[in-house]
Amino acid sequence: MARQVFSNAIILEGEELEATRGYLVVRDGAIERISGGAAPGRAVNLKYGFILPPFINAHTHIADSVAKELYLGKEQPQVVAPGGVKFRALSSTPLKDIITATRAALLDMFSTGTLAHCDFREGGVAGVDILRRVSTTPVKSFILGRPLNFRELSKVLAKADGIGLPSLNAFSPDELGEIAHQTQMANKLLAVHVAETRAAQEVSAEQTGEGEVKRALELHPSFVVHATHATADDFLSLQKRGVPAVFCPRANSILGAGVPPIHLALEAGTRFYFGTDNVLACQPNMFEEISFAWACLRASNPAAGSDEARKLLMAATVEPLRTFDLPWGPIAEGGRATFMLLARGNNLQNLSDIYAGLINRARADNIQAVFLDGKIVISRGDKKKLVFW
Repeated sequence: MARQVFSNAIILEGEELEATRGYLVVRDGAIERISGGAAPGRAVNLKYGFILPPFINAHTHIADSVAKELYLGKEQPQVVAPGGVKFRALSSTPLKDIITATRAALLDMFSTGTLAHCDFREGGVAGVDILRRVSTTPVKSFILGRPLNFRELSKVLAKADGIGLPSLNAFSPDELGEIAHQTQMANKLLAVHVAETRAAQEVSAEQTGEGEVKRALELHPSFVVHATHATADDFLSLQKRGVPAVFCPRANSILGAGVPPIHLALEAGTRFYFGTDNVLACQPNMFEEISFAWACLRASNPAAGSDEARKLLMAATVEPLRTFDLPWGPIAEGGRATFMLLARGNNLQNLSDIYAGLINRARADNIQAVFLDGKIVISRGDKKKLVFW
């Protein structure tokens, strides 16, 4: 039986990422043992590096990689609203170039420790087909399609993992209700962009008497995306309904939409994940996303400390496992051996708190290896390489 032992490690195990200083044993693709202290027999010495779950990027627009930096000099609606520069670029770019750019973005995401992502894929059935065609890396792609019109709904649902609505105004109220019903009957994911801009939140309140979050909750979504201008009451409503929010702080900031109130979600006890959103604004690098999120949180709440940092790290790794059907779970004895090994490097030395240190300082170049079911899919020797099988 194939067996590997990693010693002198800091292992972030379980749903709470509790830190164990010791060793981890892998046998035949599963985690056989986690224990404190010294490893018995021969082992790979990690020199107090970290073993932690891989990233799950809960919101992406990968095909937007054909339109990098087209946001310059423009406000968010001019970039990503219907008719914005993003959609003009997608419609005018040859298919082969979209495929090449999308594949490059997926490979970059993979190389930075992400093994699953959820993509809002525009373009109806054809848009879903493009991402299915390109998704050949070990990264698992959950594709939420966007019907070009209501008549295309059943075809998109048949091919996609669910429906990703750009806004609550994309379809009529009756159509929204039917989209939600059919998606739930198909046992697939339903997600909605909400409160991404202050204007959208204010217009919704003026027209309906409710903000976008509460209107979205009437559709019983799997999760909502952005909530950049959600209120404390909105987060309490999400918490009561058990619906998580996906925050995208870097893209929100770069597109001038604002900064998500992560502190309000923490205060309400609302579950939340992170996504890197539009590749036209930023690369799908979760190390950078959580570092920026930490800075945003500390700006809103200077009292945020180790526990808050741990919750941000959970939001990027183990929390999304509740929503997405993946073949791995938290690091635990008997679980699948899917995890990252992070070397200490110069940047992770002398940490007074491991959670805040990882959130604030860890980088992709700390990745020593990534394991998927006990197999190495990323390995860093003298030079990092991507390994496919």
